[in-house]
Formats: sequence, structure tokens, C-alpha cells
Amino acid sequence: MNLGSERLTDAERMCLQLAARGQASEALASQFGGDNAVTDLFASARKKLMATTTMEALARALKLGLIE
Repeated sequence: MNLGSERLTDAERMCLQLAARGQASEALASQFGGDNAVTDLFASARKKLMATTTMEALARALKLGLIE
């Protein structure tokens, strides 16, 4: 699988975008339906971006222009 070959969902992209802007985890949880939902969104985004950590996923998403 090539980096970025699987498209991020709107929810994955929004979750990464808000995290990149410094949104607190509590606010993310309330917006996306709880801690488990946020964890799942980050895990899915990490897999699609071939990243080991969420920070790495954020950096790759920024580099690919998927988030600002």
C-alpha cells in the first residue's frame, strides 16, 4: 500500500485537523462521540497514513496537504 493510497474519511481528517490545532482530547471526545471514537479515528488514520504514532500521522497529513 502506498502512503495516502486509502483516503481518509471526513471524520478522520477533521479529528487530525483539530488535534493539529491543539484541540484538547476532552473536546475531541465530546465532538466525536467519546474517547473510544477518537481512539478509533486516530488508529484508522495512522494505518492509512502508515504512521506509528498520532504525531507522525499529523506530520504526514500536513505534508500531504490533507490538513492545514
